[in-house]
Amino acid sequence: MVKTLCNGLAAVTFMVAPAAWAQTANTQPQVELQLTQNYSVANSELVAELSATAVKSRADQAASAVNADLRWAEGQLAAFPDIHWQLVGYSSGQQGDKDWQMQGNLSLRADPKVLLPVLATLQSRLQLRSLHSQASGAAIAAAQRQAQAQVLHRFVQEAQAACQNLGLSWGGIKDVRLRSSVPAQPLGVAPVFLAAERAVPASIAEGHSESHAQMDLSGTAFCKN
Repeated sequence: MVKTLCNGLAAVTFMVAPAAWAQTANTQPQVELQLTQNYSVANSELVAELSATAVKSRADQAASAVNADLRWAEGQLAAFPDIHWQLVGYSSGQQGDKDWQMQGNLSLRADPKVLLPVLATLQSRLQLRSLHSQASGAAIAAAQRQAQAQVLHRFVQEAQAACQNLGLSWGGIKDVRLRSSVPAQPLGVAPVFLAAERAVPASIAEGHSESHAQMDLSGTAFCKN
């Protein structure tokens, strides 16, 4: 879900380019603007990374133990089609000149109410390495489109006003550059482990309900005499 954009927090600056007043047949006065549009997106998903780890005297034994735990986890996840999961790699190493350690990693993504109770089961054989909340890809795209439309509208308004303040008329847009990001909201592993054990996902979701980001615009507009 896209939240209301924070127009009141947007910072705006503008200046006239030094070359704006070079009156030749090939140049026009220009106004440069930099604007920021703050926005937020509802976090509707949790992303968890778990690992299966084994330490054995032989590498093949460690690999066999890790694969057994991962196959067990895949079997548990088969009952939950709404959980998106994938294996994200293996690592191995020898501890000194004796034991071998093998680790296999599993990434999961789903609605918190679906994922957290399952995490409690998976942690009986796997270790929870990280957990964070995030917005869905569709919600991020919708929020960015809305922020782009609003900041572009503001750009035209600010550029027109700047030209008027300089005693000039609006000439049009020369170029516009946009940049945006939506950061994830990290959660501590220990509190989430306890919440997962008790199967109370609401307290997790409420604490990190939104991701906040901003749309940055840099652009140049023409003014006319």
